[in-house]
Amino acid sequence: MAGLWSDITGIWSQIYSSLPGLPPPKEIERVVVKEVEKMPTRSFVRIAGLSGALSIALAAYGSHGFNQSDADPRLKNTYEIGNKMHMIHSVALLASPMARKPILVGTLMTVGMALFSGSCYYHALTGNQRVRYVTPYGGMLLIFAWLAMII
Repeated sequence: MAGLWSDITGIWSQIYSSLPGLPPPKEIERVVVKEVEKMPTRSFVRIAGLSGALSIALAAYGSHGFNQSDADPRLKNTYEIGNKMHMIHSVALLASPMARKPILVGTLMTVGMALFSGSCYYHALTGNQRVRYVTPYGGMLLIFAWLAMII
């Protein structure tokens, strides 16, 4: 395997030296490493976009589904709280790449948002309290995500 790697690097050096006007190899390595480091954080921006779109769709669904006169006001309130937290943290997730530890912040925020808002949506739509115990854990993860932004 080591012989194969030395062959590949030797071929690469020959190709690189024959191309005019390229920056030195160390400069290319620095740029490539910098771009590779950014890759995981870009996925949080995509997740934020998807989550924001889902939040808007669920807000529209909730506004039409809970406008019935027979809807329990407590369930409607639970749905609205879950949706509000979903939208706020979808927008906040856009800032995770700017944190010192973007993967930690993005992961905490994504999982916390899914647990908190997801359990609120489920409870409000089904009336089943089976997953309500998950809501505080989601809230704690969201708090930890906000605190992780300052470390």
